[in-house]
Amino acid sequence: MYSYRACAEPGCRRSAFFEDERCLDHAADPDALVAGGIERLRGSDEIRNLNLAGIRLDGLDLAGKSFICCSFANASLQAVLFTGAHFKICLFDGADIGSCDFSGISAQFSSFGAARILNSSFENSELLHLNFSGARIEDCTFNNSNLYDSRFIKTELVTTAFQDCDLKRVHLIPASEVGVSYRYSNTAEAIRDLDHAWQ
Repeated sequence: MYSYRACAEPGCRRSAFFEDERCLDHAADPDALVAGGIERLRGSDEIRNLNLAGIRLDGLDLAGKSFICCSFANASLQAVLFTGAHFKICLFDGADIGSCDFSGISAQFSSFGAARILNSSFENSELLHLNFSGARIEDCTFNNSNLYDSRFIKTELVTTAFQDCDLKRVHLIPASEVGVSYRYSNTAEAIRDLDHAWQ
């Protein structure tokens, strides 16, 4: 289970960052904390219970690593390679994700709620029970992926491809769709309105 520690700063509702008692905004030395978090990411193949909420990562290679109960909420992730990584109970809520590679990943019970995801790939992946509700997803591809029981409720989908995907029990109720392709995908098995969500 994800270990949540509140920031020790009175009145702050954010979570404590990495090994500190405070969030990044209230930490005494945020640069040193960020450097320590990046060092942990680089030095471990299996990463558990790591809170990096609000961190900025640029061009980092995290391919093939395993993330369990980690938080990247409200982070800025730019050109990060997560290729072939494993995620379980991880949070990307509110993150700004640009030009990242999530292809070939295995992810379960993780959330990208209200994230902004641009020009990123989730191709050839197992994306089970994920939440993308409230996110804006633009110029992305999910081709050849299994999205079983994932949520795209009130999501903005722009020029994004879901070709040859398994959409069984996917809650596909976007706020808007522009230039989205579902070619060869089983859209008939997706849930397209909330009236049928629990049937």
